[in-house]
Amino acid sequence: MVEDELIIAEDIRTKLTSLGYHVIGLAMTADEAEKYLVENKPDLVMLDIMLRGERDGIELARKIRETYKIPFIFLTSYSDRETVARAGTVLPDGYLLKPFTDQDLFTAVEIAISRKAAQPAAQEINQADSQEKVLHDCIFIKEDHQLVKIKFSELLWIKSEGNYLELFCAGGKKHLIRSTLKDFLNKLPASFFLQVHKSYAVNINHIEAIDYSHILIGSSTIPVGRLFIDNIRKTLRIDF
Repeated sequence: MVEDELIIAEDIRTKLTSLGYHVIGLAMTADEAEKYLVENKPDLVMLDIMLRGERDGIELARKIRETYKIPFIFLTSYSDRETVARAGTVLPDGYLLKPFTDQDLFTAVEIAISRKAAQPAAQEINQADSQEKVLHDCIFIKEDHQLVKIKFSELLWIKSEGNYLELFCAGGKKHLIRSTLKDFLNKLPASFFLQVHKSYAVNINHIEAIDYSHILIGSSTIPVGRLFIDNIRKTLRIDF
């Protein structure tokens, strides 16, 4: 934490500790804070905008963003338009206006940490997007170092196995790809495909029979999840 008012810094440290967080140290200037950053790798930095010394909190935040790539939350007593606008240029992960409650502090910290944790997942999704090129009537999937085209009309149903999916297609063809069911369905037209179970989705154009417990597509029986029944009824406009 970077705060040049020692009493305030100790109060915030006490609040953070009581909430279950570990504060690795207190710094009163930007230079002192950088020594902590070089020697340690904190999950989060909390810093006052108005610091004593040649560099204020905003200049330090810019260095944290560009060099250390650690999420940070601004602490400030100033809420004027100019201060807020200048602070926004360094893209803080949170902004706490003093005085703040324990709940305000907890919420800001959890949001900042969650955003940081979500970044690898977002990068993985972006990678998957580059491997799966979507057209209006088909999708290309990465398989055996090549892109394979699957027409939506030929994709019968999908089964999830953890982080992998089995794609069952017309003619008995089957493909295995790395993806979650939710992410893959987002790439498919909702007018064709419907999730019917936590681990299954079907092409509604190939449904031959359906009841409250299963769906029949060709010779395959796909289970129906109880939590999905209402949405199935609504989408297919049926009652069973």
